[in-house]
This record gives sequence, C-alpha cells and structure tokens, in this order.
Amino acid sequence: MIETPVLIGNLFSLCAMVSDSISGTRKKHSQIMAVQIISQFFYAASSIALKGYSSTAQNAVAVFRNLAAMKNVKSKALEWGLILAGVALGVAFNNRGLLGWLPIVANLEYSIAVFRLKDNERALKLAFIVNMVMYAVFSVAILNVVGAVSCTVIAVTTALSLIRKQQ
Repeated sequence: MIETPVLIGNLFSLCAMVSDSISGTRKKHSQIMAVQIISQFFYAASSIALKGYSSTAQNAVAVFRNLAAMKNVKSKALEWGLILAGVALGVAFNNRGLLGWLPIVANLEYSIAVFRLKDNERALKLAFIVNMVMYAVFSVAILNVVGAVSCTVIAVTTALSLIRKQQ
C-alpha cells in the first residue's frame, strides 16, 4: 500500500508537471518565468511531503529568482545573492547526502542561465532541460514517481520544442 506522504507528494508533483509542461512551450522569457513560479510552489509542497528538503530550499529560491528575472531586475548583487542563497540553503537543508546535491546543482545551473542568458530562448530551454534531468534523478531517490516521469517528459517536450524551431 502507498503511504500517505508518498501519495500527497506525487499529487503535488502532478500539478507541477502540468505547469512546467506549459512553461516548456512558451516563447517569451517572462511567460516561461511566470509559469515556472507556479510550478515551484507545487514542487516545494511535493518535496516537503517526500522529505527532500534540499529541493524545497531550491524551490523557494527559484520563486525569487524567477520573479527578479521576470521583472527584469538588473542587480548583480541580487542575482549572486539568490545564487549563493540557493547553495547555502540547499547545503543547510540537505538530508539526502550526495543525492541531495542534485537540486542544489540544478538550481545553480539554471539560476546562472536565467540571469546570464535571459534573452536567449534556446539557451534558456537547454538549461531547463539539464535542470529537469537532474531533478528526475532526485525524484527517483525520494520516491517521487510522478516527478521523475514528469521531469523526463518535460525535458523531452522542451527538447522537441527546440528541434521544431530549428526546422
């Protein structure tokens, strides 16, 4: 029988999957960021239920990162503050050992992309694909089956979006 926290965590992941799937098909930077803000709340709730706290810390930082990027805030101090906060909070809340580093590295990689490559749709989507692959592996570790499948589907959907655009 499936334990209640696992079921709840997977249901929240399902909601995150829907919002991230929408984000992967958006063309404008602000649209990508806005939809991903919604998904971060769902991911955080899932990670709390499944006791993947380094991931929850990354979700909280990602909301602020995406808001700053969406509002086109041009502050190196804010950008680096958010990046460092993600690493520091991730390390502080890591309860999964080496696997707990996956969300930390994924957030670091994607935060740098959001702040440095925000006007490059292709680069932003490639960074998002890498982010999703790392989160897929972490999801397997915390029994987030929906999260693992959704991150994989989202990575593939985003990749297909890039391939279609090239043709």
